[in-house]
Amino acid sequence: MIAMATLGLALSLLFWSLVLVVAGAVKPGWQMLDLTVVRFWGLLLAGGIVASLVTALLQRSRTQLCLCLAALILLLTTTYAYLFHFDGALSLAEGESYEPFPTSFSSGHKGALAPFPQASFTLTRVEPDGKKGRAVIVQKGVGTEIDTIWRSLGSSEIRFKGAALAPLIVVSSKEKGELERSYVKVDLSQGEQVFEFDTLPYQFLLRREPKGDGNDLFHLEVRRGKLSLFDGSATLGQKVAVQGMEVSIDDHRKFALLEIRTRRGLVALQAAAVLFAVVAVLAVVRRKAI
Repeated sequence: MIAMATLGLALSLLFWSLVLVVAGAVKPGWQMLDLTVVRFWGLLLAGGIVASLVTALLQRSRTQLCLCLAALILLLTTTYAYLFHFDGALSLAEGESYEPFPTSFSSGHKGALAPFPQASFTLTRVEPDGKKGRAVIVQKGVGTEIDTIWRSLGSSEIRFKGAALAPLIVVSSKEKGELERSYVKVDLSQGEQVFEFDTLPYQFLLRREPKGDGNDLFHLEVRRGKLSLFDGSATLGQKVAVQGMEVSIDDHRKFALLEIRTRRGLVALQAAAVLFAVVAVLAVVRRKAI
């Protein structure tokens, strides 16, 4: 009876997980386990498996005992892999080094016990080539080419996702000097991009415009709230006056979009899944034979 209730709980958890994914309420993968209701359901499932295991021991049912042990191993390995997994996306400009800090990543998902990838490397070159591309990273003096295939990076893996140009935005005033000088990692090939600086109360809108003579031409708009302070064209290195300041695009540098992931415990999880499948099939065959 307990075993049937546990099986029903597992099937209902699987069904509602599929419903949530199809409905677009949650993305497939580890983020499903971030939901409180799914975690609560998982605790109930763990309790059901343990209760079924005790029942199998008392009844001396080898088939049920093996099935419960396989299910418990699968649940434990899933929990371990979830707690220690890491997926992150970051952008690095040519000459920039990776630092294992949360601020290095623009997006991602991290298990509660997972550390940030501790590998140390510097991005030295980006070579975009249409939809394909590659980057070169240097670790301890050794260069490694990174493309769209996952490559080993210590205990983690890394791959190349894309490339773009990062404009160097310089904001200065006569009274205070240079207020901001940063490479802004926005993809100007995707049209107009919006960005801000934490140190300034302005919003910048920038897009790249073609120009026949080979010089870089940009369209820049600077806003403060709903008020537009500047809206016009600017060439590379040109300073434009904006409310007592000067804004210029002094340079641009290629940067790469990279993905890093850590899959600790994944092999054990896959082995546990295979073990559970084999034990479940054998249990069904044995039950039909009896």
